[in-house]
Amino acid sequence: MDISKGSVYQGWIVLAACFFCAMLVIGITFYGYQVFVIPVTQEFGVSRATVSYAYIAMLLGVAGWSPFVGRAIDRLPPQYVFSFGALAFATGFTLLSFSDDLTHMFLIILLLVGLGVSSAGGLVANAVVSKWFMKRRGRALGIASVTSSAGGFVMVPVVIWLIEAYGWRLTLPILGWGAALSIILVSLMFIRARPEQHHLAGFDEFAEASDMPETVSAASESADWTLPKLARERNFWLLVLGAGLLLASDQAIMTSKYPFFIDIGLSPVQAATIISSMTLSAVAGKLIIGYLADYYDVRHLFAVVAAFHVGLLVMFLWQPGFASLLGFASLFGAAVGGIYPVWSTLTAKAFGAPSFGTVFGLMAPFMQVMAIVFVRFIGEVHSVTGTYDVAFWVFLATSAVASFLIYAMRLPSRTG
Repeated sequence: MDISKGSVYQGWIVLAACFFCAMLVIGITFYGYQVFVIPVTQEFGVSRATVSYAYIAMLLGVAGWSPFVGRAIDRLPPQYVFSFGALAFATGFTLLSFSDDLTHMFLIILLLVGLGVSSAGGLVANAVVSKWFMKRRGRALGIASVTSSAGGFVMVPVVIWLIEAYGWRLTLPILGWGAALSIILVSLMFIRARPEQHHLAGFDEFAEASDMPETVSAASESADWTLPKLARERNFWLLVLGAGLLLASDQAIMTSKYPFFIDIGLSPVQAATIISSMTLSAVAGKLIIGYLADYYDVRHLFAVVAAFHVGLLVMFLWQPGFASLLGFASLFGAAVGGIYPVWSTLTAKAFGAPSFGTVFGLMAPFMQVMAIVFVRFIGEVHSVTGTYDVAFWVFLATSAVASFLIYAMRLPSRTG
């Protein structure tokens, strides 16, 4: 289907299609998981801790498949990668609905659902979007990063309604095949790998670096980053460690916010109100930081995000009253969202759009391991001390270290 003609740059249409596909996958899995916990524990007679291994299996599956999917998205038409991931996703959900063995279910999640999330989720969406935008790449990736928040907002009520109406087992294939057919249709119709010359006619502000061969950035855009080359690349490890530390801290805080607020004497309604305000702030942070990334050194923006992260942690250590917590959370909650467009923009800036999938995919295992360690760490700190304070102090230090690591990166000069 040719949608290149008209007054709208086709990249925005590709972005909308990628957004839709990733929103479905992320909303059903990372956010929808929590809705399945109670019915699954009741049917199998196991603890919530046991069921949590399903979530861990998904994280490990995403980490394990991402390097392969990242390489594929740089080599194959993205609409086929999306479609393949959608089929793996639906197959995994269907097999889960028939399984009566938790170990088998964990394996299905690890192998098939993890593959589906990797191939039809945020990794592939970001890789495609980065290839369609150059000068507007920051704001485009900022919009793409909102898929997680949108997925939770849209899909959690759908999952709740389906489980109440049909039970959790029948809900699984309904969600799996409903999402798969939607993703296949949208991706085949609207998603393409990169703009061709006729797509750019009249839209010079979206030109890729390959159209500007004399710039320093063009060398980065044309480089073919393989695993051996990345293993020797200083920027790769600085970005893995810098962004990984801040992302892992964010993940740990996100898993502990609600119990922390209850621990310090807030009511469930007050805790939920603060978390909702932080979610809206995170969305704003993604969009604002993404927009600013088109005009300012992304390393400076990373430092701003890290500073907001520090402010959030200081607020948690201070533990003011509800009104102050709500106000500060609304402001500093941008730290939770701003890191994602900064990370993806730094990746595209340092390694170029053609290899974005490869680089982003190879980062995933390291990022997931750090996130698991930090989530486990904050839980252990609370178990030993009865508070999260020690973890918050450690995260303060890691936020500062993350900024220093990112500032040590060497980025191509700006291209106007």
